[in-house]
Amino acid sequence: MLFMSRNAFGFDIKPINLYGGISPSKKRTLGIRDKQILYDRAKHKCEACSKKIEFSEMQTGHKTAASKGGNATLRNSVCLCYKCNKLQGTDSWATFIKKMGKSETRSVTSGKKRRSVKKKSSSGDYWINPITGRKEKAQSLFGL
Repeated sequence: MLFMSRNAFGFDIKPINLYGGISPSKKRTLGIRDKQILYDRAKHKCEACSKKIEFSEMQTGHKTAASKGGNATLRNSVCLCYKCNKLQGTDSWATFIKKMGKSETRSVTSGKKRRSVKKKSSSGDYWINPITGRKEKAQSLFGL
């Protein structure tokens, strides 16, 4: 409920929000549909401790807390169990994961798995293909 307050001259001053300090235009929670997307994206597990959780037990955590400028969006949200949500508090996601003792800073929701990058050896004969612009191994003219 939002009321406008007037001063002695009849001019409007700032709005008074009776439901707390947050204005109604800035939402702080995800809707049910977004929560379902988040739950499925996390594969029905807490993204901090990997514990399997039910949808009714799921809590929505934030990578950046609302008190520190974070928004209630899917990009800024993580699927957490009750315990991990309470442990996180207003810490950023990266800080919380470090506190949990995990070395990987990517969340489950990134969707990409890390893979080791194999470096190609610089030995051998290579040339740049002018059509594709890629480095290719040179082939012998005599099939040797």
